[in-house]
Amino acid sequence: MGKILSAFAYANNEVAYIAWDVDNKIEGCLGFEVTRVYLNADESVVVRNDGSEDRVRCASWVGFSGQRNPHWLPQHTGIWPVQKLSWRDLTLRKRRDELNRRPSEVFVRYEIRPVGDLEDGMEPAPDPTPKTVRVTQRDDHGRPVKDAEGKLVKISVKAYEGKPRPLGYLGPAVPTLPVRVTSRRGVFRSTFTNGILAAQWLRNVLMEDGEIEPNELFEKISNPDDPHRKYLAGDVLPLLHELFARPGEFHLALYELDDKELVDLLLANAQRIHLILANTGKDNGGWDGRNAEARERLIAAGADIQHRMFNNSTHIGHNKFVVHTPPNGGPRSVFTGSTNWTSTGVAGQTNNALLIEDDAGAQVFMDYWQRMSADALEIPDPFGAPMSKNQQSLEFRRSNEAPARLALANGAQIELWFSPNMQGRTKGTKTPPDLKEVYRRMRLAREAILFLAFYPGQRGNDCIIGEAIDIGRKDGRLIVTGAVSSAQAMPNYVPGKKNDPDDESDDEPGESPRTFFEDKVSIVRASRVDDRAMLGDFGAEQLTAKGGIGAIIHDKLVVIDPLSPDCTVILGSHNLGFKASYCNDENMVIVSGDQALAEAYAVHILDVYDHYRFRAVQAERQEQHKKSWSGFLDTDDSWLEGYVEDRQGALMRYFARGRRA
Repeated sequence: MGKILSAFAYANNEVAYIAWDVDNKIEGCLGFEVTRVYLNADESVVVRNDGSEDRVRCASWVGFSGQRNPHWLPQHTGIWPVQKLSWRDLTLRKRRDELNRRPSEVFVRYEIRPVGDLEDGMEPAPDPTPKTVRVTQRDDHGRPVKDAEGKLVKISVKAYEGKPRPLGYLGPAVPTLPVRVTSRRGVFRSTFTNGILAAQWLRNVLMEDGEIEPNELFEKISNPDDPHRKYLAGDVLPLLHELFARPGEFHLALYELDDKELVDLLLANAQRIHLILANTGKDNGGWDGRNAEARERLIAAGADIQHRMFNNSTHIGHNKFVVHTPPNGGPRSVFTGSTNWTSTGVAGQTNNALLIEDDAGAQVFMDYWQRMSADALEIPDPFGAPMSKNQQSLEFRRSNEAPARLALANGAQIELWFSPNMQGRTKGTKTPPDLKEVYRRMRLAREAILFLAFYPGQRGNDCIIGEAIDIGRKDGRLIVTGAVSSAQAMPNYVPGKKNDPDDESDDEPGESPRTFFEDKVSIVRASRVDDRAMLGDFGAEQLTAKGGIGAIIHDKLVVIDPLSPDCTVILGSHNLGFKASYCNDENMVIVSGDQALAEAYAVHILDVYDHYRFRAVQAERQEQHKKSWSGFLDTDDSWLEGYVEDRQGALMRYFARGRRA
């Protein structure tokens, strides 16, 4: 009988990722029960008020073939086990039965235990008999039923349908080492949005009244008081509020600014901010429509604002950073990452934000801010007028050609790059210096390259995607795993007719694959469950907040060898392609040697990748009229064979071995 060899858990401030490995096939294994155990600081188990240990079996939603979950209610992994060798604990912070999130700054470990059909002599898993629950009654069209007073009619139903399947344990529970659920890692505060909209829980929220209006979700995430917006934004908005509650001044460089809560935050601090505000894209014949209202309100409030408006299709001011300077000197800090100051940025996309509480690092960003401020552009009159000649000066470009390198007390290092840093003012063929450094680090990868990208370059050319594939092809042992937002960024995308040779996004639609799998290279693009890819009890999902328009994955992240002391994290506003370095105001942060930070960002990448991988594979198979997963758990142990025979699970196996010395 096979057994679990090892199990390890990793966490950031939102999600935990757990991976384990087996030495052989566990006969009769129908999956694994995964239990979250809360710990005190001394690693003893927390005791609840009733005297019981604080242990929570992780939630699961997919039942066995022959069972149904029509109301999409969670059971747990002792009833519907995990049929793979890894698991994302999505309810570590985010509850599914209420919008109050669980606290951070806690310690947990996980216990993994194999289960199979209950037989004589086995220790039984929890009773699988479905509980009776109250749900909203719906008509044949899915609309909620209301009584004569207009109140929702509640009915009693079984939590799931079908014959319960009693399970028993096939071996002992294997614990992971403890992990801390926190955003705090030395001088860093790493936070992530929960803006994955292609999710069953969100679909059910929007279907409460029986239909989903075209802009219903966008209106929810645009409302600062909406609880679902707060839920989707995670800790990013609280971190910004915490930052602006500090005394002192703030120097900002922003690309987009239209989120009401964040605009109000700036207006409340109008006399303390110094803002370089770029323009947004062309809309209805004019530029900067999205920023226009915020710009006018800040001007009226007397804020110190510089209008850095390119108003052309070649250049953008793509930064999103804040430098905080306390009164009377003292350590400064800088907030950066991929999160635009828009409603979709904070609650409708996957994004990351990093607060660096390091005076030297903040000074480097301040120096860049001052160089950018000195590199003033002609102000359009009116603000929406085109400015075809507005571009960064050669002097400003030269000033960004070399990075700043800083050492941290924990032995880690930060390398800071800024853009544009090429003399050419349109994208050329020469590799920019910042991407040369990124490529160099990628080529030194020993075990894994993980990434998330919006649209760094068409077909993966002139960007980190093509480089990662090339490296993976040359080293068949290397794991290359990533997810992208745009179909055009996929390496196997076939473009249609080119409309504008200078605009990578201006193509007629071509062939849009959802997956790229080659040996240990695995790249997927954001997809959803829709009417053409219906699985089991899954319902059609949202993909974006507004009519299919906009980014889905907006992160710009690369993590190299996250479990090694030589790990690297690359983040910032930079889209990780040539065009960003040649044409845009950008920042890029490279942190090396900080395993805690690398693991936090790796967990975020794994969360996003795993979510969309499932959907991309299923949607692509449906489009190709191939048989896809049924949407239910297997009823025998054949699902485990691919892992035991090493035909699948390379990524899981990497994390199941734990940190490298």
